[in-house]
This record gives sequence, C-alpha cells and structure tokens, in this order.
Amino acid sequence: MGTGSSDDYYALLGIDAEADNAELRHAWRRLDLRPPPDRADPGAMATFQRIVAAYAVLSDRVARAAYDRWRGAPARSPEVRSGDLTSAPSGTTRRRAPSEMIFRLCRSMTALLACGVARHAEGDFIELFLDAEEAAEGGMINTSMRVPVHCPACAADAAGSCAQCGMRRTLDEIFAAWLAVPPEVADGAILTPSAWLPRMVRPVWFRVRLPGAT
Repeated sequence: MGTGSSDDYYALLGIDAEADNAELRHAWRRLDLRPPPDRADPGAMATFQRIVAAYAVLSDRVARAAYDRWRGAPARSPEVRSGDLTSAPSGTTRRRAPSEMIFRLCRSMTALLACGVARHAEGDFIELFLDAEEAAEGGMINTSMRVPVHCPACAADAAGSCAQCGMRRTLDEIFAAWLAVPPEVADGAILTPSAWLPRMVRPVWFRVRLPGAT
C-alpha cells in the first residue's frame, strides 16, 4: 500500500499517526462541516468515500490496529478492554481484526453483485461468498455502497418544505464498510461493519457464505 495523501488514512484526516481519539474526533468534525461534495463530480465523491472509510477504520480501536500493521507502522499497545470481543446483534461476534486484506472482495458493492460474489438476502443482509482459503485465513474487507440516510436539513425545517431532499426526508450517501473476517470463519457468520454512517435509516449486516452454500 502506498502512503501518499490519497491512500494514507491519517493524511486524509489531517492528523498524525500517533493522534489520540480526541484529535481524531476533532478532525472528523472539522471535515464534516464542509459542504457536501458535488455528486456529479466522480473525483469529489471518491475523495469523500475515502475520508469516510478513513474515519470508520481509525475510530475503531481494533480496525485501527489492523490498519497500522498493514500500513507497516510500529505496533501500538492498545488498552485491552472487553470491547475487543463483543456481540451485536445476537449471534454476531466482533473479533480482533486480521491484518491482511481480502482484495477479491475489496470493490464496490455494485461490482461484487455483478460478479456474483455478493447477493442481497432477506432483511437487510448482504451475503458475501468467500472461497475456502479466504475463510481459513480471514482478513479485512472494504466495500462501498449507496444507502439512505435521514436528511439532516429536515429536522430544522419546521415548514416541511425541505429543498435538500425534495420532501423525501432521506438522501443517498456513500457507505464505506470495513469488515473483519476472523480466521476459520463459519458459514452463516454475521460480520458487523467497524462503524456506521451517521443518520443511516437502517443498518446493513453482512453474512458469510462458503463454497457449497445455497
């Protein structure tokens, strides 16, 4: 991985690699106050997507440690807390993030669906098809998709004539999901993104499918 400003998550957020959580949150708030990028400009949207992905990873202690290892930075000694292994929702386990990327699945959701390595399932689940080697070794997956979010302008529009969303009350935004796949993952395991996009109308869950699954 390169460490240029377009690839380095710390550079994207304008912080040092040793920045603490308070500095990270300050940087995010500063960036979040900027006007939304022009959706007709692919370059602006790509930058916005990378910034969202950067904050999603660096704000999660486990994912950040994995990113630092992948980036080649000296290993931190993060405080060990029970949050390193939590459940959400029932039957879902968030484990310590692997350091390797599963590059075959690190594409947009549109591309993954078109290639047949992902599919929409019941509810708000997206199923990802891993091969035997990927399932055995685990790794990190980064995928992006458009999701509905509650319009931030509607709450301040008492007249109910919000021009930003055209009275729809929702907008589509890019959600960059980072997923940690534990080694020896089982078929049907549920993967929880490292962070949600603010104001998402509903969460998106991911389910592992292994060879032979239907």
